[in-house]
Amino acid sequence: MKRQGCSWLAQHLRDWRSGCRGLLLLMAGLGVVGWTPALWAQGIERGHRVGITLLGHRLGVYWRACGTLREVGPPAGTDGLVLSHPDFCDRTPWWQVVWSNGQQGWCAERRMSRVQMLPLPGEGIYPNLSAAGAYPVQVAPDGNPLNVRSGPGLNYGIITQKPSGATGWAYQVVVDTTNRLVWWKIRWDDANGGHVGWSADSRQLSGVYLTRTGASRPIYSLTLESSASGVGISVSLRDLLGNPATGVASPPAVLSYVSGSQITLSVPDTAPDGGGFLWWERNGTPYTSSPTLTLVLTQSERLRAVYRTAEEQFLWSLVAPWRQGQYWTPSTYDGHGGGNLLNAVDFNRASSSRSTCPYTGGWLQDCNEVLLASHAGRAYTRAQSGCTGYGNYIVLVSPTRVSGSSNTYLATIYAHLNYFLVSNGTDVVAGQPIARLGSTGNSTGPHLHYEIREVTVSGSTLTLGTRRQVLNNPAVRLSGQELRVDLNCSVSGLGYAGPPILGTASVGTIPSNLTPPCTPYNCGNFLWSPETTPDRCIEGELPEVILLTDVDGNGCVDERDLLEVLLAIGGVGGAADVNLDGMVDEADLLEVLLNFGSGC
Repeated sequence: MKRQGCSWLAQHLRDWRSGCRGLLLLMAGLGVVGWTPALWAQGIERGHRVGITLLGHRLGVYWRACGTLREVGPPAGTDGLVLSHPDFCDRTPWWQVVWSNGQQGWCAERRMSRVQMLPLPGEGIYPNLSAAGAYPVQVAPDGNPLNVRSGPGLNYGIITQKPSGATGWAYQVVVDTTNRLVWWKIRWDDANGGHVGWSADSRQLSGVYLTRTGASRPIYSLTLESSASGVGISVSLRDLLGNPATGVASPPAVLSYVSGSQITLSVPDTAPDGGGFLWWERNGTPYTSSPTLTLVLTQSERLRAVYRTAEEQFLWSLVAPWRQGQYWTPSTYDGHGGGNLLNAVDFNRASSSRSTCPYTGGWLQDCNEVLLASHAGRAYTRAQSGCTGYGNYIVLVSPTRVSGSSNTYLATIYAHLNYFLVSNGTDVVAGQPIARLGSTGNSTGPHLHYEIREVTVSGSTLTLGTRRQVLNNPAVRLSGQELRVDLNCSVSGLGYAGPPILGTASVGTIPSNLTPPCTPYNCGNFLWSPETTPDRCIEGELPEVILLTDVDGNGCVDERDLLEVLLAIGGVGGAADVNLDGMVDEADLLEVLLNFGSGC
């Protein structure tokens, strides 16, 4: 009847115990240990490692639960392995345990209010211990703070101390046979991943220092990568090693976490090289376009922050070079763009937008309309000699380098201008007014000729290089809109036309017109026609090399350019910084002297 009673009680205690998860064991001082049902919830189970508390010193080893004493047991701090399921009697669970000193038998988990055994991290018993994953641990309730050391030994310095009840994850074990100590590397739970250091789990005659509070979990790796160099990935919850120590990882990086860890990752919208964030790639597959994500780790994962390159971001982020709310129709023609009609585009202002050819419901007079910078950069204002070809034009050089080059940059060109609104060498921002539209140079009527070019800066020269495809290129956007023409849509006088582009930049105060080198075009009638075509300059291409020593942009390196540099000595940037080193100094003056008379 007694055994039946114990079995009945055991079943009900098991049911009762399962509802008590999460409670904590409390103790005060060095005297009596306060007992709560939470001790059972800490999870002593068959196959688990246990340790003898200070209050369980020399606990009895019995032939069976509630049976006859077999022998006086091992001292406090000894660890053992549980061989059985619990047998409940005498108001406490009993466990069959083999102790690391060789003793074996049934031992009571507690005696009245005295806690005799606590679960320890690790698999096996001293000295053959292993770490199978990571173990949730807390500082044992003995009222004493636990030392956290920089290494697995008493000879290592103390990093900090953790009070009773402090929690963490123990995941690496080293056995010190000289001092009969078992050391665990622990990532503590405070301060976003907390301290990482080594602590002993118990000591002979001193009892248990660490107690396991739940089942071990596997450890998974989180590999962080970025397609752009120099990107820092913010990581909230440092890993088991305490990495990244600053909270920001420099990819490629491999972090280690306990299964079920919740990690928040964040990357900047713009990479150091100017590239724009696209999406996170998870295990090789696009995952989310948000730069911030929260991940619960249930397996090893590889996350890659994917960016457009700086070149791709430049082409993707161009601003439509006219005012907010205006529609301008793109067009091109055979022979345009240096022989490739998709390498240049002409724009005229449209009254409205249509979805089919001819893509607009009418035209508006656009002569002298304000034109805006499509991107940040330095504006070089020029006119071709004798007012030929492109007439008054601006080469706007961006700070975006062409991949693999140290001195070749992406630039936009604005041609056939009436007036400049910025001086030569002015640094501008995207959306800033820079010119007024006209029909100077080889032009049959007011329009904006627009190109994307590579330009190479060498010494005091700017060499115009490869044209980039600007039309029908899915990588190019103007204010987020694809710039394309329909080669099946022929519009009289324009060539091939495409869907109008809507301006998005809000323009504030318009600066005064600057008299350009090429005589401004007198707008005359509404739009060009064979009958109203003005006298035009002869056809011509842009010069291959632009002299930056022509500081005032009038086509001739002369005394006025020397004076411009002399007046700007000691300053930074601007047209007088002809060698683009960021300072106006004697080196710039020397460049002007060496090129004196050029172009005159």
